Amino acid sequence: MNADKRLGKLKATDAAPPGGGYGEAAAAHNKSLSIHRWANWIAGFSGEFARNAILRYSQNDKGAVVLDPFVGVGTTLIEANRLGLDSIGFEINPFAALVCRVKLGVADVCLRQLRDGVQGYGNFMDDASSMEPQSLPPAEFRSRIPFFSPAVERKVLLTLDYINDLPTQIKDIFRVAFASVMVDFSNYSYEPSLATRPSAGKSLIADAEVARIMAAKLGDMVEDIAEFQQEAALRQAQDIRGNDSTDWRIHERSFFDAESCLDAASVDLVVTSPPYMNNYHYVRNSRPQLFWSGLVHSPSDLKPLEAGNFGKFWQTVRGDAPIPLTPQLPQLEQEIAEIRGINNDRGIYGGNGWANYVTSYMNDLDKFCGLLNQVLKPGGTAVVVVGNSIVQGHEIKVEERLCDIAELRGLSVLSVAKLRERVGSSIINSGARLRSRENSGLYDAAVALCRCRLPLQ
Repeated sequence: MNADKRLGKLKATDAAPPGGGYGEAAAAHNKSLSIHRWANWIAGFSGEFARNAILRYSQNDKGAVVLDPFVGVGTTLIEANRLGLDSIGFEINPFAALVCRVKLGVADVCLRQLRDGVQGYGNFMDDASSMEPQSLPPAEFRSRIPFFSPAVERKVLLTLDYINDLPTQIKDIFRVAFASVMVDFSNYSYEPSLATRPSAGKSLIADAEVARIMAAKLGDMVEDIAEFQQEAALRQAQDIRGNDSTDWRIHERSFFDAESCLDAASVDLVVTSPPYMNNYHYVRNSRPQLFWSGLVHSPSDLKPLEAGNFGKFWQTVRGDAPIPLTPQLPQLEQEIAEIRGINNDRGIYGGNGWANYVTSYMNDLDKFCGLLNQVLKPGGTAVVVVGNSIVQGHEIKVEERLCDIAELRGLSVLSVAKLRERVGSSIINSGARLRSRENSGLYDAAVALCRCRLPLQ
């Protein structure tokens, strides 16, 4: 597609109703949705968005396979499951993968056993005033200030004692509940990135009702599981294929390893949101959950997550020699060259480091689009949510670059829809960034791509 047609398309979609027909897109909307509300995730989209995207592009085909290459805590797969569609997810973060598996396993949960476990936890904590915890804080977890106050940490360790003695399935539900609320009674908060409470103008938490907070979260989970199972039983009675008859798989690895476990031309629909270009807090934000849930044990365990993260991390590429851009896009090459020329006197904090970061992200977009073209069936669709970024005062319209790269990789652009303005800072708090905000803000956009059908022979 030439530049004039692309500009016309983007202007037309920008003028469309907010949300582009996908409905509520913000991931924060999941806080009020059954099952989705179990664990917040810093990025992604709402269950409503995922459901509408699936309904829009699956043509109500009950044999369709839905893929999310960056599954996070499972929003896309849960909605595919509810619609009776098979689904596949890839996720390198062990905490997110745990949450996703627990959510998707709700059809098989023994509610009686779970309710007994919740009641037993309340009784245990009521009787624990004189107990000495057997669990220990994660030995190599470090934070700038004590993550929990002494009084809170004791209750946390007693909670972990109780969780460790539960049957595996119930234990995992408790682990998700604990991990989803632990920051609430810590000396940290999400602003939206993880930061100390004092740095956000909040007081430290000297003590907290850990058992009550846990019980409230577990109560929500019991309620959602019961509702889910009742709906599944009704569908089964009506002989409607639904939740309990669908197949789902979670691969705890990078989507860039998909060729080893995913057949070519095997996916009908992709609904996903790769980490944004301001994604360098992706691991940091879940570090407490990873350590306190026993999913990692040392900082070295985090290195594969950083190295394998989509788009890399600025810290992992900033000191490298200039990284070559893979997709042949002159306009993008010019943008990166301009960034590379800024603040070169600042060493790794200067333009070359940030240019490497943008280049790494675009190179991963290129690999991503190449894989989409392999795994999608002819005529298959991918709905990809991305966000723009502002780097050293330069706005990077990621949705436009994604369209350019996708077309180079043989995909067709069906639509580009601006979803919403988003809050938060971009990836560097510089004077250049602040000046640029007068002319441009941060937003999300949904790009719909299609793998062209094979030509007739």
